[in-house]
Amino acid sequence: MIDLEKLGMMPVFAELTRESLQWLRDNLAESAVKAGEVLIDEGEMCTSLLLLLNGELTSTRRAEGHLPSERYMAPEVFGTPCLVAAIPYPSTLRAATDCDIAWLAEPAFRELFMSSGPFNQAVARVMADWLTTLEAAGQNREKLAALGKLAAGLAHELNNPVSAVIRALDCMLDGLDALEDASLALGRSALPRDALDALRILARSKGVQTGMTGANSLRQSEAEAQLGDWLGAHRVARPWLAAPCLVAHGIGVDDLMRLGSNLSAEQFDAGIRWTLEALELHSLMQEAMRGSARIADIVRATKAYSYMDQAPQQEVDMHDGIEDTLIVMAHELKRGVTVTRDYDRGLPRLQVYGSELNQVWTRIVENAIDAMNGQGELTIRTRRGTDCAVVEISDNGPGIAPQAVPHLFEPFFTSKPANKGHARGLGLHIAHRIVVSRHGGTIQVDSRPGQTTFRVTLPLGGMATTPVTGRIGSNRSNNSS
Repeated sequence: MIDLEKLGMMPVFAELTRESLQWLRDNLAESAVKAGEVLIDEGEMCTSLLLLLNGELTSTRRAEGHLPSERYMAPEVFGTPCLVAAIPYPSTLRAATDCDIAWLAEPAFRELFMSSGPFNQAVARVMADWLTTLEAAGQNREKLAALGKLAAGLAHELNNPVSAVIRALDCMLDGLDALEDASLALGRSALPRDALDALRILARSKGVQTGMTGANSLRQSEAEAQLGDWLGAHRVARPWLAAPCLVAHGIGVDDLMRLGSNLSAEQFDAGIRWTLEALELHSLMQEAMRGSARIADIVRATKAYSYMDQAPQQEVDMHDGIEDTLIVMAHELKRGVTVTRDYDRGLPRLQVYGSELNQVWTRIVENAIDAMNGQGELTIRTRRGTDCAVVEISDNGPGIAPQAVPHLFEPFFTSKPANKGHARGLGLHIAHRIVVSRHGGTIQVDSRPGQTTFRVTLPLGGMATTPVTGRIGSNRSNNSS
C-alpha cells in the first residue's frame, strides 16, 4: 500500500486533499523493477504518468550516446508534459537501482486533471516550466548552430587568403635564393653605374596588370611574342619565360633597347635575370600583403560584428553593422547572390545593442539566401521614417505562404521544409524579441511571389523603455512578452 504522505511529497500532488490522494492511490498500479530495466524508451508515446516511489532512475538520450545525462531520486513524477501534449518521451528512463514505481493511466490522469483544481494548477505550472526550459534549450541550440555556421564560414573565408600568404611566402624563399644568385652574377658582370640605375628603375616598374578584357589580352600576347623574339635575338636565356613577366609589369622592347645597346650580351643577360627575380619577388610580396590585408579585414569585421571588447550598448552607424554582417556571411553570398545597397547615409547614429542587432541582420539575410536557394538578388535599403530609422531587406525568392506570414515570429514556428534539419523555428522569434523588446522597434514582413521584404524600424531617439504592444504577424507592430 502506497503511503499517502509520500504521494503528498511530490510537487504535482502537494496541494491535493486527502480524499483526492486516496482516490489517486486507488487508481495507481504498483510494480517493482530491477536495476538496469528500461521503464520508458526515447520516442515512445507516454500513456501513463510514472511515479518513482523508491530508488533512482537515470535519463539517457541517443544524441548523447546513451550516456546518463541526469539522475533522479524518489519521490519524483515523470511524463506530465508528454501526457498533456500527447508527444513522445524525449529520453530513455532506466532504473539505476532496484525501484518501486507506480503508474497512473491516462484516463485516470485526465479525470483527476478535470476534477481537481489544485492538480490542474500544478500541471499548468509544470507545463509553464517545461515550455520555458524547452524554449531556452532551443535558443541555446539555435545560438550554437549559428555559431558553428559562422565558424565554418569564417574558416572558409580565411582559407583562401591564408593559402595565398603561405604560397607566396614559400615561393619567396626560393625567390630570395634566386635573387641572391642573380645579384652575384650581376656583380661579376661589372655593369656600369648608369646601367645599374636603369635596372633599379625597371625593377620598380608598374604592378602586374589584372582584369584585362579580351582585346587587352590579345595585345598582351602580341607584346610578349614581340619581346620574346627581341630577347632571343639579344641572347637572353629562356626568353619565352622572361617576356611574359616583363610585359606584365609594363616593360617592353622600347624600355630595354637603350640598355641593351650599351651592354655586352653577358651583361645584358645578367641584368635581365636580376630584373626578373626582383620583379617576381615584389609580386610575391604584394600577393602576401593582399592576403594579409584580407585576413585583417575579416578579423576586423568579425570583431566589429560581435562587438568584442566593447560595451553591450553602443552608439553605432547601423550601416557598419550591416556591412560587417555581409562580410561575415560572404561565403554564403558568393554562391550566386547579388547584393544591391541603397543606403541613406544621412541617418544619425543609434544607441543600440550592436551585436544583438547584427544577429537580426544575420537571421534575415540567412533566411533570404535559403529562400532563393543561394541564387538571386538581395536588396538592402535604409531610410528615415517618422522618428525612426527603417531597414528593408528584400529578396526575389518564391515568397512565403500567406497562411504562414502571421506566425513567422512565433516560437518554434518554421515555414521551411522538414528536410532542413537546422530549421528550429526560433531565429525570427529571437530577432523579433531583439528588435521589439530590447530596442522598442518593430519588425514586419510583406511577401508575394518574387519579392519578400522584412522591414525593421528602430527609434531615432534611443531605445524605448516601454515597447508598444502589438500582435505578432505582418504589417503590424510586433511584440512579445
